[in-house]
Amino acid sequence: MKRIAVKDLVGGEILAKDLFTSSYTVLMARGTVLKKEYIERFPLLGIEYVYIEEIGAKNKKGKKAKIIQKQVKEECSEKVKNVLEKHIYKHNSELASLCSVAETLIEDILDEKEVYQQSVEIRAQGGDMYTHSVNVCALSSMLALKLGVEKEVAKDIARGSILHDIGLRYIAVDYENIDILSQPLFEQKEFQKHTIYGFNALKEEEWLSEEAKNIILFHHEYENGSGYPLHLTGNKFSLSVKIVSICNAFDQMISGIGYKQTSLQEAIEFLRDNTRVLFDKEITGKFLQMIMQYPNGTIVQTNEGEIGKVIKQNLEMADRPVLEIFKDENGIRIEPKKKINLIENLNIFITKVIE
Repeated sequence: MKRIAVKDLVGGEILAKDLFTSSYTVLMARGTVLKKEYIERFPLLGIEYVYIEEIGAKNKKGKKAKIIQKQVKEECSEKVKNVLEKHIYKHNSELASLCSVAETLIEDILDEKEVYQQSVEIRAQGGDMYTHSVNVCALSSMLALKLGVEKEVAKDIARGSILHDIGLRYIAVDYENIDILSQPLFEQKEFQKHTIYGFNALKEEEWLSEEAKNIILFHHEYENGSGYPLHLTGNKFSLSVKIVSICNAFDQMISGIGYKQTSLQEAIEFLRDNTRVLFDKEITGKFLQMIMQYPNGTIVQTNEGEIGKVIKQNLEMADRPVLEIFKDENGIRIEPKKKINLIENLNIFITKVIE
């Protein structure tokens, strides 16, 4: 199965997944042979991509699953941006189409059975609310599946998380690469209103489930009741909200949404430090297992002073990868380089990320 742009279809392809309209009506069933007259109508219905069967295609042994391919994320971010930039409060007909973006992301994850059992490589980079929305949707969907939630619940989480920050469209303060908590109190309060604005804009929409609406309203609530808008404690909001709350806080930091952009390691440490305080312990643990804390190629220093490069991940312990040491504790190059598997050498650990 592969995802293909409508403009690249020639006719005769076999549909690999049901094709839905923006209102979730099945337009064409899986297995349909695509005729040219069907293809010509797709752009009029706002359909840009479809999934088709790959004839004779086989998964090669050892092929690494692609987790939310970069191209897919970029296409989804562009779609979110195009819709939200034109959006006017409570004029929501176009917003329903974003649910199809969420569907694209979660189906991309489900394409590979082992996809949510792998570590996700993430590098801090500045972003806007559109990219942030897609990142949170992707992370929340993967985390939900890693936690074993049912597929339909995961889809609800995806739909709610793609729209979780819609309320940022309605506030009158800057929030990109800005630490909101360091701003005047009235700006903090205005920023916090985005959860209520977003919920109120969509609360009457029948195409969005109640759980997805709760995600929009409560994604800044925390376990200890210090969140907003209702200061709920962890026993008062759902698993879905807890999942998105963690993924949102993490991506806010590395994307710079309501925060000064931070490094990947700083965001990870923030989650660790606030486990049980702001975030559910079990869910945070699963999230940290999912995140590649030291992506391959990262240059690090160990507690013994040696410097090396991360060359391989240990999925069972994401903070203890395999290193290739190329400088000793005095900064002198080592030849030949030596490999250290941190999971087999528990007395050695990473103390510093150099680059």
